[in-house]
Amino acid sequence: MIVSAVRDPYPTRDKSEGALIRRAEPVVYSEWTEDSPLTKEQMAQFERDGYLVLTDVFSAHELNELRAAAERASKNCAQTHAGQLIKEADGEQLRTLFGVHGMEGLLKETASNPRMLEVVQFLLNDSVYIHQSRLNFKSPHYGSGFEWHSDFETWHAEDGMPGMRAISATVLLTDEISADGSLKFMPRSHKTFVACPGETPDSTGYREAFKKQAVGKPPALFLDLLEESGGVQEVVAPAGSVLLFDCNVMHGAGKNTSDHLRANLFYVYNAVSNVLNSPYAADTPRPEFLAARTIEPLSLQVPA
Repeated sequence: MIVSAVRDPYPTRDKSEGALIRRAEPVVYSEWTEDSPLTKEQMAQFERDGYLVLTDVFSAHELNELRAAAERASKNCAQTHAGQLIKEADGEQLRTLFGVHGMEGLLKETASNPRMLEVVQFLLNDSVYIHQSRLNFKSPHYGSGFEWHSDFETWHAEDGMPGMRAISATVLLTDEISADGSLKFMPRSHKTFVACPGETPDSTGYREAFKKQAVGKPPALFLDLLEESGGVQEVVAPAGSVLLFDCNVMHGAGKNTSDHLRANLFYVYNAVSNVLNSPYAADTPRPEFLAARTIEPLSLQVPA
């Protein structure tokens, strides 16, 4: 196993029964001013709850272009990016296509859209790069959900992300409604790190993990405590919204029981001051399309 030279502030997957560890870093790194890209109330909500929904970020025209780009990418991925896709358990339905920020065109350009990038840079008070990106799909009546988890626990254990200076931005390509398996959050859970029992599988285990979570599962007792503290909130928002959430907030989603496809575009922004170390609880690093080690800071790109 690779042992990081940096002391691990968030030990996990160490054969223990798990633990609750107080967050060591801020949630918001900037001071609010009248020039900030968020209102004071929005910033306070993100700091308090660990997530924030921004509505009407993308217009109907922009959404149509994004959906067309997503459809092209999903149709071509079997030939062009076969190693970066995950299918549902039936082996047919596409669940996830990774590394979309590395594909030329709109899916790459959207990562630098100022309506998202300025907000993320403000919250993290740093230049950022894309740690991971993907297209997510949930097929009607079939697309599976995922259990409660913290993304940071995985990124820390398997990728070597040292601290919690990262934010995910989800562009909703379809309406987010309860029946299609919308995201659920445990507000305020981002201020506690949940160390998980179990050991990390080998470097190919991530494929099965995206179908059914086997490691990085918070103990039920800890989930109960977090829920008692902050409750559970479900995200319901129209297409064109952007959902921002802290890397450590506890979240999950249900199966798509609706007649409609659920689709979103997902970018993980990591601060350049928070670049990856060696994995803290894995033998080898995951592939570059899951955990970027080539750092390319983003610059604002105004849409044409």
